[in-house]
Amino acid sequence: MEVDGGDDGEEEEEATPDELDAAGLRPEDILALAAKKIKKKDLAAVDHSKVSYEPFRSDFYSVPPEIADMDEDQVELLRLALDSIKIRGVDCPRPITKWSHCGLPSSCLDVIKKLGYDAPTPIQSQAIPAIMSGRDVIGVAKTGSGKTMAFVLPLLRHINDQRPLEPMEGPMALIMTPTRELAVQIHRECKPFLKALNLRAVCAYGGSPIKDQIAEMKKGAEIAVCTPGRLIDLLTANSGRVTNLKRVTYLVLDEADRMFDMGFEPQVMKIVNNIRPDRQTVLFSATFPKQMDSLARKILHKPLELTVGGRSVVAAEIEQIVEVRAEETKFNRLLEILGQTYNDDKDSRTIIFVDRQEAADNLLRELLRRGYVCMSLHGGKDQVDRDSTIADFKSGVVPILTATSVAARGLDVKQLKLVINYDAPNHMEDYVHRAGRTGRAGNKGTCVTFITPEQERYSVDIYRALKASGAAIPEDVEKMANGFLDKVKEGKVKSFASAGFGGKGLDKLDKERDAKEKAQRSAYGEADEKAAVKEEEGTTKADTTEGTLPFEFKVEIKRGPAPDTSKGGLADPDATDFHAIIPINDYPQKARWRVTNKETMVQLVDLTGASVTNKGIYYEPGKEPGTDQPPKLHLLIESNDEFRVEQAVREIKRLLIEASTAALQAESRNPQGTAGRYSVV
Repeated sequence: MEVDGGDDGEEEEEATPDELDAAGLRPEDILALAAKKIKKKDLAAVDHSKVSYEPFRSDFYSVPPEIADMDEDQVELLRLALDSIKIRGVDCPRPITKWSHCGLPSSCLDVIKKLGYDAPTPIQSQAIPAIMSGRDVIGVAKTGSGKTMAFVLPLLRHINDQRPLEPMEGPMALIMTPTRELAVQIHRECKPFLKALNLRAVCAYGGSPIKDQIAEMKKGAEIAVCTPGRLIDLLTANSGRVTNLKRVTYLVLDEADRMFDMGFEPQVMKIVNNIRPDRQTVLFSATFPKQMDSLARKILHKPLELTVGGRSVVAAEIEQIVEVRAEETKFNRLLEILGQTYNDDKDSRTIIFVDRQEAADNLLRELLRRGYVCMSLHGGKDQVDRDSTIADFKSGVVPILTATSVAARGLDVKQLKLVINYDAPNHMEDYVHRAGRTGRAGNKGTCVTFITPEQERYSVDIYRALKASGAAIPEDVEKMANGFLDKVKEGKVKSFASAGFGGKGLDKLDKERDAKEKAQRSAYGEADEKAAVKEEEGTTKADTTEGTLPFEFKVEIKRGPAPDTSKGGLADPDATDFHAIIPINDYPQKARWRVTNKETMVQLVDLTGASVTNKGIYYEPGKEPGTDQPPKLHLLIESNDEFRVEQAVREIKRLLIEASTAALQAESRNPQGTAGRYSVV
């Protein structure tokens, strides 16, 4: 194995002794050195107009005669039978029903037969012809539905059509995943096909020595399966001489919602912007929150969105049980469930999910004391330990895992019969993915969730997940969820944050969050509320500095992409077909807040289907932005459908007028009142 390449790469990232000596111990010197190291690892932007890319073909699909002979009614019935496939986009190919319809090499079909895949699953039936037609695809399907094969099989055909790799050329296909476990699993599922087609794949992820991965990359591989951070390490190692993305023509983002949610968005976008613009891009996930639509459409070109079995739904094969119980009763109930499970089936596997790493280790100790063979799995463990734990769990050496949600993505164990949410998940997507670890590939499974009376804010998403999947909803859970929603309406508690994938809040993170909120308040022109303040009952916010109400509301809906203000007004080539810009800077503070707060934005997206984005920052009356400054505060509405943009504009207009009127009425009632909602005690 080429260890030299790995050593070179690691030396590139280390500071030289001279640099360290020169830096001394002054904070500014240390920070400068740190900034220099970060800059060294930064991925340089590529000017694609100056690069001559080889042409490639992505449309390999020819419609089989038996599919072509079907009329539209028969096609609709077929999609309905295939777990209610829903299509969004134009010119979508018809679904296939046999592997022979795919147009794959005979060696691939032989491997499929050996693996025992009888017929394509619903997501495979629709996604394979769509991808093999050269289209960009967003695939949304429940966990355990065969998403991996849906993008791997077209990938193999795509690579087979291109010339072989030459020395020092990078991969042709790139698969990015949010977690190490998922990367390993995808790589494993590719292996039987790689041998048959004489191809190579490299699996690269953080937590394991980079020198081994550098050596593998230098040997050359047609497929790279990796996490975003480690890929950037490989691309920048040894001054960029290890690998490159010049030959990548097929890009896959798997579990994309989790990837962006875990904070990988800047890294993913850097990588995506370094790949040729005419690539084929495929995005897969079990959930696809509407807030991601805008982001996805920036990296995909006129995509087909394929939804199988509805968005964010737990599979019907999984029995869902939710119990409301006090914290101190949870452990005894857990022992009761485990005892019953292993009396019935000694070979079954169980995952117990908790919310923190310490909780996973604490629960592990308690179970070991009770005689249960178990291990813990979380992000605080070394990669070697995590790999070993997963291998032992799959082989049955260890039948029980205590884990954080790091294991909730992509872990595929057929004998996994039971998932226990010892600590309730704090949002719907996490619940769906935790539950989806069981009931894989049509097998039966059970998901038991404990929720305490103090966790009522989490009950809303659990209630929605149960309702969406058609599961029985316990009366006490429904009562808890409705009770919390009533409290939100009455203003007794802050609204639950359904999109919050956050952890449990270290002090450092709390401080960072406070600083971010302060910056956002400043951007939206709100007063700083950090002083000791008291909310006045019966008074509303009046903004005496805002001037008169701008009821002259004229917004033009334009065809074509919106100008990107960060790029000097240039249009984003991947943007939507229609857009509108609504200036909100000069409205009263109450109106600005009304249309930019999180709840309103989510409601607007749900109601209209258009993408709504905050842009710019707040400028006080009379001030204008300079040439190099951000523009004034405004909302950007985007959609491929003009009527959706119109609907969003109309709804925002209504909200602005309603909130502005309330602000001016409050000012007229209390002309001497303070400008804010609060008064300093």
